[in-house]
Amino acid sequence: MHSASGNGAVRHYFDNTREVAIILAEMFKALWPEYYAKYEAAFKAGCWMKEDPGPFIGRAVIYKLQVELHLDRHDAGPTITFPVGQYEGGYMELPQLMAHFL
Repeated sequence: MHSASGNGAVRHYFDNTREVAIILAEMFKALWPEYYAKYEAAFKAGCWMKEDPGPFIGRAVIYKLQVELHLDRHDAGPTITFPVGQYEGGYMELPQLMAHFL
């Protein structure tokens, strides 16, 4: 973080998304326990804010932006991705599953 206001915004984000992050972490742990253990160990080594419940080191929030198909070739395991909010005319595409979510 380059400023106190930016730091406060990140803390606010972690506080407001804590419940969903904990639920998603439990689902991740139940579905892929071996990956969860690796992610949790990396998170504990790299966590920089106590408000972040983990186990993911990185998070991206895409706000008011339509993006092209994106592939993370260097991910070491599963990721969690989901659209939220109120929008029209868009969808999330998962080509590996041959699926579109409106």
